[in-house]
Amino acid sequence: MKNLILILFTITNLFVYSQDLPTEPANGFAFSIGTKFTIKLYPIDSVNFNYSIIEFEEFHEIIDTWASDTIFEEKGIEGTIECYFCLSTRSETDIEKEENMKVLLLMNNRTKYSLSYKSDIQVEENGEFKETSNVGIFSGAKASEIWGNMIYLIGLHDFKKIK
Repeated sequence: MKNLILILFTITNLFVYSQDLPTEPANGFAFSIGTKFTIKLYPIDSVNFNYSIIEFEEFHEIIDTWASDTIFEEKGIEGTIECYFCLSTRSETDIEKEENMKVLLLMNNRTKYSLSYKSDIQVEENGEFKETSNVGIFSGAKASEIWGNMIYLIGLHDFKKIK
């Protein structure tokens, strides 16, 4: 099953880079480090969602880990989730900034749903995906996930309403 997920994420990641947006709704996609993307949910039933990528661009800025709230525009597209998957740091000197470099997933949930989802990460270039924990995201809220190790790709899938 893990190999199937890996193949699906790899194919969909290549698909995202080469396809016109929005993409066809699917259960999940993989995103490389250094990207900004916006997804739109499509209900499958009363609990589960597929999603489509409606905006996608490279994002290579290194942001301040603890001052990331201002990265999102105040107004956005209702019913979407905006995401940044990038590097972040927090320190005064360049040496401290390099030592404190983290991988960050920022999400801004502009939907009316509080959601759980599954996330898989690729910690070795061209390596296998490994499941990682996440906290989900509440309706109208911003959330962040931080990792101290390098992550090359993240797969987001199985979005569900939290009851």
